[in-house]
Amino acid sequence: MTIAVVLATHGQAAKALLATAEMIIGEQDNVCCIDFMPGENGEVLAEKIRQALPSLDTSQGLLLLVDLWGGTPFHASSKIAEEVASAEVLTGVNVPMLVSVLMGRDDEDDLSSLCQTALSEAADGIKGVRTQALAKAAAAPVQNAEVVEVDFDENDPEIQRLRHEASQQANEGPHMSFGLWRIDDRLIHGQVATRWTKETGISRIIVVNDSIVADKTRSSMLKQAAPPGVTAHVVGVDKMMRVYNNPDYAQERVMLLFTNPSDALELVRRGVKIDSINIGGMAYKEGRVMLDMSVSVDEKDIEAFKELDSKGIELEVRKVASDKKVPVLELIAQKYRP
Repeated sequence: MTIAVVLATHGQAAKALLATAEMIIGEQDNVCCIDFMPGENGEVLAEKIRQALPSLDTSQGLLLLVDLWGGTPFHASSKIAEEVASAEVLTGVNVPMLVSVLMGRDDEDDLSSLCQTALSEAADGIKGVRTQALAKAAAAPVQNAEVVEVDFDENDPEIQRLRHEASQQANEGPHMSFGLWRIDDRLIHGQVATRWTKETGISRIIVVNDSIVADKTRSSMLKQAAPPGVTAHVVGVDKMMRVYNNPDYAQERVMLLFTNPSDALELVRRGVKIDSINIGGMAYKEGRVMLDMSVSVDEKDIEAFKELDSKGIELEVRKVASDKKVPVLELIAQKYRP
């Protein structure tokens, strides 16, 4: 079993923090939330924690995460920590700390080591965009360009030439290996930067989209959003093919991120081999059909998905790796009415 976690905060912040973390990394076990409400005191709060402990497995240890040093949740949790064989109290809980704790429990059963990771992640997660290396790009008067899909015209001789040349090179190898192809117009965000990078064991994230390449501010933001130990790049389809065919990257394990299925399909048409594509998020716009709470499609998307499916590629909808795979074509059959 994992190290048990108790979240104790003023008001109902504990539940909100856990809900946010689970939105990023999926549902969690061996965790409970304790609210400290107006009219209660430290004894009442300590008793609420005691009553919650039987629902947890504390055999590997107990970590109590509280908001403020010196606050009532801190004092109540400290009292509980004295009553439990292996327990620690950490203050200043924030989303990066909580996510690192909940994920770190899968690999770490030493309470002290987990606490060190939590404190480091909590501090590293506090940054100011304009005070980091990104400041110049963020402050520059550049308008964010709308993400526009490139039209790979079937009748364009140049597109046909590029496909032919790239396909020949792609058959020569060696090539990078892929930990994940994901269609998610949020690109590098919480679920990707925490859960998916760990689950897939990748060393690079490559965002593939021509219009984002032209948006210097967004490109810079995405590169800065990569988690520690992972390098992020933003490239267009043509450059992605050059990278794929470059033997210098043959030892790399890479995640590709797309905003739409058409860009993924174009790489497949040019000879890139892939067995499965994950669909994590395609935001709703007028003219699109909602397949579930996070994925919407239009006719162009559907045609791209159908062609990818015809090539034997698995197309599955999941927000995080622990979710059940749902075939996107099944959702389209259920929800789309032309």
